[in-house]
Amino acid sequence: MNTAAILWILGSYALGSVSFAHLIVRAKTGQNLRAVGSGNLGATNAGRILGRNWALFIYVLDFAKGFAPAFVLEQAGTALFEGEAWMPLSVPVAVAALLGHCFPIWHGFRGGKGAATGSGTVAAIAPLVFGCAMAIFALAVLVSRMISVGSMLAGLSLPVTWLILERRHAIDGDGGARLAFLLVLMALILCMHRKNVERIVRGEEPRLGRKS
Repeated sequence: MNTAAILWILGSYALGSVSFAHLIVRAKTGQNLRAVGSGNLGATNAGRILGRNWALFIYVLDFAKGFAPAFVLEQAGTALFEGEAWMPLSVPVAVAALLGHCFPIWHGFRGGKGAATGSGTVAAIAPLVFGCAMAIFALAVLVSRMISVGSMLAGLSLPVTWLILERRHAIDGDGGARLAFLLVLMALILCMHRKNVERIVRGEEPRLGRKS
């Protein structure tokens, strides 16, 4: 691993650590997003203060900070280790962005749940998987009226969809690295939504169009 690869990974983590939800809510209202709703530094929680349009805008920003660095490296075809194409640099860079969002150094390592930034990384690394996951997300939210349900089902679909779409090539070459990333992303999204699962079981999870 050379110096450039290390800088890409550290830079992606630093960018992922920027909480647009926290910054925009603080700038617009002066409120601390930690004291609102779930206390989560993500687009959904920010939307409880700023409304849907701002929530969508924040989602796009969180998506972009996961997508941009991974996409650039995907297009460049850069490997983590020189001469070893089995591990594209885009994969550890995507992991770094995701970890930055969920565990931001700027915010005491307590950030968002990874759905928006994670979806950005998947769009860069496995665009067909991203498209399928977004369709599952939209259908799940339409039926359940809960963003958390859509996020978890979309996360669960990631490695399964990769295996279905890629078939025998799913673990060949750099496919194994991508599958490993999708498994990590799935596990992290489910872990970060564990409190949502508890609220769903208790019947307390907020639904779209209704007050918490």
